[in-house]
Amino acid sequence: MKLKRFLLPACLFGMFIIYTLCIKFVDVKAIGPNGSEVGFASINGFVAGVVGYHKLFYTLTKLIAAVSFLYIAAFALLGLVSLIKNKSFAKVDFAIYGMGITYVITVMFYLLFEILIINYRPILEDGELEASFPSSHTMLAVSVFGSAIVYAIYRIKDDMIKKIIVIVSALMAAGMAFGRLISGVHWFTDILGGVLLGCAIVSLYMAFVQSAEKED
Repeated sequence: MKLKRFLLPACLFGMFIIYTLCIKFVDVKAIGPNGSEVGFASINGFVAGVVGYHKLFYTLTKLIAAVSFLYIAAFALLGLVSLIKNKSFAKVDFAIYGMGITYVITVMFYLLFEILIINYRPILEDGELEASFPSSHTMLAVSVFGSAIVYAIYRIKDDMIKKIIVIVSALMAAGMAFGRLISGVHWFTDILGGVLLGCAIVSLYMAFVQSAEKED
């Protein structure tokens, strides 16, 4: 049944909701700047103390984010070329439309957690507290690079190109998560939240692509 393909996304989104509630209510202490509170304070405080702040890794994650926007532009161009070539919206690959929906969902979650603030960063940005959960850069990288991996697996026939996209995309996603953690601009649990939410979004995209595969 097609609905079974959406079981994994449902589970991952459910896990993210439970995880978010835990961040909000479990082991909450005022260990952040200006007395800001954060959940799982014991492990977050320990990791923050070990990691510290590293501007080099912070800059590196900004570069990876720029690459993710190049991915978005590339898939938008791919969709436009397909539309011009086929002269019909209906003939554009469903996987491309799904990619666009994936990006929209990612942006919606970003905006949601700018309003629904769970906790603040372990450092001040220009002297101000900024929302930290989930790590938006990590969520962006996992969803953009992860969906690119899914597209490559299901749509790209050339094995060499497929391997290159999968390997590079995986390294970029992992590099973002590691870089945001080591840079010290997020709590440890913020990074995990970004990874979990990003994986949930990617799994939803994969379920849509798999559903379309059976209809082709």
